[in-house]
Amino acid sequence: MTSIGNHSPQPADSLVEPRVIPRAQHPISRKKIAPNAVKILYRLKNNGFTAYLAGGAVRDLMLGKTPADFDIVTDATPRQIKRLFRNSRIIGRRFRLVHIYFYRSERPSPQIFEVATFRRPFTPEQDDPEILEQEPSLANNLFGTPAEDAIRRDFTINALFYNIADFTVVDHVNGLADLEQGIIRIIGDPDRRFAEDPVRILRALEFSCRLGFTIEEKTARSLSSEAPSLNTVPAARLREELRGFYCKKNTAAVLEAGQRYQVNPHWLPEIVIAGLDDALPILRRAEEFFPHRDNDRELERVVITALIFPALLNEYPVNSEVRLNLVQEKVEELLTPLNRRFNLPRVQRYAIRDILTIFYRLSRGDKRIKQLLKRENFFTALFFYAVVATASGEQAANLAFWLQRRERLNRHPEARGRDYGKLLASASITAGYQP
Repeated sequence: MTSIGNHSPQPADSLVEPRVIPRAQHPISRKKIAPNAVKILYRLKNNGFTAYLAGGAVRDLMLGKTPADFDIVTDATPRQIKRLFRNSRIIGRRFRLVHIYFYRSERPSPQIFEVATFRRPFTPEQDDPEILEQEPSLANNLFGTPAEDAIRRDFTINALFYNIADFTVVDHVNGLADLEQGIIRIIGDPDRRFAEDPVRILRALEFSCRLGFTIEEKTARSLSSEAPSLNTVPAARLREELRGFYCKKNTAAVLEAGQRYQVNPHWLPEIVIAGLDDALPILRRAEEFFPHRDNDRELERVVITALIFPALLNEYPVNSEVRLNLVQEKVEELLTPLNRRFNLPRVQRYAIRDILTIFYRLSRGDKRIKQLLKRENFFTALFFYAVVATASGEQAANLAFWLQRRERLNRHPEARGRDYGKLLASASITAGYQP
């Protein structure tokens, strides 16, 4: 990131004059912003509205990274945005915003940009508590100024704005200094902000792991003390957060950090915590092996399977002659607490049971490879077979040779781009289980 000089810290929850960095002193260029995002910013600006690129996109661009998403914030209301963009839709009950869709023939799904209106926090001086008590969603839809919007955000490094009008970077919360120093700091009082939304605890860990940043002392102390509030988070939100981890290949790192900060017991079932030391090496291997971002259904199966794998193998070692129906019953038992925490769809639970059934068949040297190859989850099960080395290295290498000789690996769409042959031939025992 381009150096922007020293800047003494300001209270992150107080409204102060923003720090404005001119174009010549920061690395963000319109060429690095998605063209359709630039189009949205200019249409808002040309119609008399303030339009900023916001949040993680600005953070990543300042760090020289390519953002995954380009979120936009403006003083236009959702209805005004909708009138400007025919290809848009107002969404959300809790938080009203606009999704703008761009369709292209070469894309299987539309490119979606999120546009929000500047928000402000609830204040007794401006707002009627009785009305908000009757309709709590209003508290999330109080329109405000850029400064008020900045202090509502979670961490200082995520509260930066890029102004399309003059190409400046605008900082209301001292986020630039934290970005330069590699610090994760929550905006405002940590205890209160984590209590407002406990998912911020997991997000602090994820940003720290992904960016290699240090969590600021007060923020770190508070995320540990407020961790029990994660028990109140709806399962759907926890599942979405977990999805963010594995799509960015950060699951193992975040869970390891969660161990250090004593966060995991408050959002993961006991059976997972007990086997986490054995599950982490498998998760790291999976993050190296599987593509990310565009196959989240498969990644979810891999992650959940890895989390219950140690408990299953402790109950039924791979060299035992356990009946497969008992394996399936045990898998269902292990998935029950995970389902309560993450609300897993039935199709995913069935797929995980199928993966582990195929795994045990492979570990026994099942000769019906042609039949197993037709199963949708065969190649995911093959990954677990290779990584845990359920058979000897020689057996794994023989299976790799058999599959490659018949060109099954090359022809099968599930295997393209993944060197299962090399994985099988190496047959490294990463989790410490002996065949």
